[in-house]
Parts: sequence; C-alpha cells; structure tokens
Amino acid sequence: MVLPDLTDIVDRIWFWLNKSDSNIVPKKIGIAYTQKGGWEGWAQVEIAYLVQVHYPNVTIDREVNVYTGTRKENDFVIKDNNNVTPIQIVELKCERGTQSATEFLQSFKDDVEKINNHPIGIEYKPAKAYATAISCTTDSLDKMRQAQVEWKHEGIKVTGLECNSGIWLWFYVKDIE
Repeated sequence: MVLPDLTDIVDRIWFWLNKSDSNIVPKKIGIAYTQKGGWEGWAQVEIAYLVQVHYPNVTIDREVNVYTGTRKENDFVIKDNNNVTPIQIVELKCERGTQSATEFLQSFKDDVEKINNHPIGIEYKPAKAYATAISCTTDSLDKMRQAQVEWKHEGIKVTGLECNSGIWLWFYVKDIE
C-alpha cells in the first residue's frame, strides 16, 4: 500500500483508526478502553509501526524530551531524514474507562498548554507540534465539543462495545519556528 508523503501525522492517525484495519482497530479500541491502564501505549506502538513501515525515509522516536527546562516528554518525534518537512512533535491522549470525561478533556488541554508554553529545544526546530486525542464515549464527545475553541476534530461511527459515541480524533496544531 502506497501512502502519500508524511506531512501531517494527524492524517496517519486517522488512517490507522479508519482504514488500516477498519474492522479490527475500532473493535480493539472498544475492548482496550475498559482495560486498567488504558491503551495509549498500544496506540503509540501501532502508529509508530505504521509510520516506520510506510515511510522508510522517516525516523520516529517515542517518549522524547523536546522541551527545555523540564523533564516532560512528548509521545513522538518524527524526523524526515531528507529534511524535506519540519520535525513533527506529537502529544497523544487516548480516552480510557478509568477516567471521567472531565479528566480526559483536562489531559488534552494540558497537552495543548505544554505545546504553547514550554520552549522546544533548538535541535527540534522548525517543527509542527500536535496535541491529539482519541475519544470514544458520549460524555467525552459532549465535553470536547463544549470546550472546543482552537482544536479541530473528525469522527468515525463505531457501534457497539464501549465506544458508544463512535471514535473521535481531536487535534490542535502549532507551527514552531
């Protein structure tokens, strides 16, 4: 399968959710949602695998401290080895059954705040920074829609399991020079 150039990780997350294995991934999310500890780590591995397999000219690293003056790490750093596109810095949140919709919303807001307020090391500039979140309950869908100011979203409808609202991908993007 040939994918377009990797210029926007949101497209690849959407592809993983909606097209890479559309009969299995949403069902796995529905089951993983109820698991203690959540499913963010699994999603990170799946997304990293998709990127590595389809983009041999790209390096993707997980849990990297790109922020100066803090020990906070981000979920992904994606570098084009040909230096064609800016580095992509990605924060990812995945809703889990052990948190309330308010807690999920706050975790996403915290990632947006991290991108906006923590300086990024010179070696990671220029960059596109993304805060992304995947929700799957009606409560979170409602909270995210009510709070939405600067972020965008797309959704796929998945019925059954614990994903009673469908699966929604929320994202905020900031260019960093």
